[in-house]
Amino acid sequence: MSDWTPPPGHAGRWILACAAGGAVGLALAALWNALLLPGLAPGLRGLPMLAPLLQALGGAVMGACLGAAQGAVLRQAYQDLPLGAWIGATAAAGYLTALVVALVFGVLAQHAGSLPIVVFVLMGAALKGVVGGLLYGLAQGRVLDRVVAERASWIRVVMVGFMLGALLGSLRWLVGPASMTPVSLVVGGLVGGALEGLALGVVSAGAFRFMPPRAARPALP
Repeated sequence: MSDWTPPPGHAGRWILACAAGGAVGLALAALWNALLLPGLAPGLRGLPMLAPLLQALGGAVMGACLGAAQGAVLRQAYQDLPLGAWIGATAAAGYLTALVVALVFGVLAQHAGSLPIVVFVLMGAALKGVVGGLLYGLAQGRVLDRVVAERASWIRVVMVGFMLGALLGSLRWLVGPASMTPVSLVVGGLVGGALEGLALGVVSAGAFRFMPPRAARPALP
């Protein structure tokens, strides 16, 4: 196992894939929440139980974009990686992350009261980082188990990456006045998603050196 090294350029491609997938995914998620969802369900505010379930679909879009970009790179290192399962697991993790964060963040918002905006934003970023890191790490780890002999501490690596990414992505809410127009939200999604994906990619890129592929089964005579 010590002889295993990822293909040349794998780390750079992985980082780029995470940044690109995060940027496109978060921008499309913002587009869903800011434009498409209000148009499809104009009375959503009156459905408090249904609203989070529909809003969390943006997280599934985010996860699918991230998973597709990551999977394309991983297939070059692990040829047996089931791409559909990887994308599906990442999309499911994205949906659950968005749902949990929306529900918990809603409760926090009701009780935040006099909390400074900086503290409130950082609390949300920490929540997103922990929940996202745990759910993405668990879901992706199950798929990696099919193709790697040992997946190292994937959950912890992903959690650190998500924590750092969430903190960097939250900066757009702390720099200058917050604009809530659809265009600014989509542009903010592009920038925030790129920062979050970049952090995740940089933190997790080195983990693959400790994740050799499973030995190929001998061919039947």
